[in-house]
Amino acid sequence: MLKVIDTHQHLWDTSNLSYPWLEDFDALGKRYLIKDYRRACEGINVVRSVHVEADVAPTQVVEEVKWLAQIVQSDDLIGAVVAAAPLEASSAEEILKQLTEHELVVAIRRMAWHHPDNQFYRSSELIKGVQLLEGYNLSFDLCANHEQLPAAIDLVKATPNVQHAVNHCGGPDIKGEQFQPWADHISELASFDNVHCKVSGIVTTASDNWTKVELKPYIDHLVTAFGFDRLMFGSDWPVCTLAAEYRQWVEALLWAIKGVSDTDKQKLFHDNAKCFYRIKD
Repeated sequence: MLKVIDTHQHLWDTSNLSYPWLEDFDALGKRYLIKDYRRACEGINVVRSVHVEADVAPTQVVEEVKWLAQIVQSDDLIGAVVAAAPLEASSAEEILKQLTEHELVVAIRRMAWHHPDNQFYRSSELIKGVQLLEGYNLSFDLCANHEQLPAAIDLVKATPNVQHAVNHCGGPDIKGEQFQPWADHISELASFDNVHCKVSGIVTTASDNWTKVELKPYIDHLVTAFGFDRLMFGSDWPVCTLAAEYRQWVEALLWAIKGVSDTDKQKLFHDNAKCFYRIKD
């Protein structure tokens, strides 16, 4: 049976922490706990997950990790944590020191996706913050949409000693049927050996009644660009439920790569993530 490490899973507890962005997403405005995640992926052999920060209020990034550490004491499904940190701030290094007191923290994410400035990843302050990660043995989850990929490419160029994981396939506008220039930007990102990519988050950028056929050209391009050695499966649960249930996304991805070897499937769904995020399973 295919072993799965889910590299992009979220939990949040609105009774414990503050998530300002949820004010715009009524459908997601409730608690999502580890028991809910287990229920969502039931029947799929998820052996570990990577918890990706859920965009908590900036003052609560350390508190989020402390909350997750408590969860792991009773349920060890979470094998690694990608924490939030304001890397462009003067307090970045102090926050990194606090976050890395928790051994589960193996990466940092500072999102550009919803940032009003599409050049955010080019800012010198942010670049300096990402450069700090090398000293803490942390990778960077690079979360940019298709319009922000040129700035993301410059960030990667400026941080050659940091391992990067592109989130959500670089945010292609599938609903708008825009393949270019996304495809060329993805190819350029893939030309850097220190860049991996999560195959995640595209059901929510596709049309309202998306089909497997609609997603396949984008998945095919990711395979061509990165190969199966640098791609990692991610569910983007529970955000994915705005467009698909967990199993629907897994089945669509398996359909898109049908015919590939079992070895390559295992790399995509498990092995690459285990190595990249240093997970024990």
